[in-house]
Amino acid sequence: MYKKQKITQAIILAAGFGVRMRPLTLTTPKPLVKLKNKPLIFYILEELKKNKIKKCFINVHYLSLKIKKYIDEYKKTNQTMEIIIIKEEVILDTGGAIKNIINKDNSQPTIVINADSLIVPFKSISPLSLLIDNFDSKNMDFLLLLDNFKDSIGYHGKGDFSFSNKNNPSTIIRNMNKGLAYTGWQILNPNAVNQVINNVFSLNYCYDKAIKENLIWGIINTHKWLHIGTIEALNEANTWLENYK
Repeated sequence: MYKKQKITQAIILAAGFGVRMRPLTLTTPKPLVKLKNKPLIFYILEELKKNKIKKCFINVHYLSLKIKKYIDEYKKTNQTMEIIIIKEEVILDTGGAIKNIINKDNSQPTIVINADSLIVPFKSISPLSLLIDNFDSKNMDFLLLLDNFKDSIGYHGKGDFSFSNKNNPSTIIRNMNKGLAYTGWQILNPNAVNQVINNVFSLNYCYDKAIKENLIWGIINTHKWLHIGTIEALNEANTWLENYK
C-alpha cells in the first residue's frame, strides 16, 4: 500500500476564448459565465477550498482583467487559499500553461481542472477527494477523472481513453471510439510536463508518452459531470440543477 501524499496545490485552466459560447463570451470570459447565478469558476474554487487546497494558480488571457477583478472580490471573503493569477500574453496550450506556472513554483503533485468543467457531488461527498485519495506519486505521472458520459451534460464525443485492466483506478490507453471521456479534472506530476522542451504544447503530447511508460491512470467519476462548453449545455445544466436541488 502506497503512502498517500498530501496535495495542496491546484491549477485552473482559464485562458480560452469561449468561442462556442458566443455571444455570451463576447463581453464575459467563459469562467465567469453564470450557472445558477454563480460564475463557473466559483464552483471549482469552492471544491478546492473544501479539500483544503492552500494554493491555486489560474492562467488567464482573454478578458483577463474581468477574471482578476472577480478573483480579487472572491479573496476578500475566502482567505484560506492563496490564489495567484498568471497572465499569458500568448496562449501556451494546456501543457505549456502548466509548465509556465510550475516553473514559477515547486514541482509538487498538482490538481489541474478545466474552468468549463464542473463535477456536481451527490450528497456531501467531494468529487475531488476521489482523485486525491487515489493518486500515487511513485507510480503515476497522471491520474485522470474519467466518465462514461451517458448521464453527463454538454459532452458529445465518443470517448478518449479505456482502462488497461478491470481495476479502478487502472492504467489507461487511447480509445476515441467507445472509450471513457476525460472530464478535465486530473492530478499530475509536474516533472512530466517540465521535461518537454517546447513552451507551447498540448498535454496530449505528455499523455501519449505516459501511456507508453504505463504512468497515466484513470479513475471513474461517480458524480454528475457538467461540461459547459456551449450555451445549450449551460441551459441544460441550469435546468438539471433546478430539478436536482
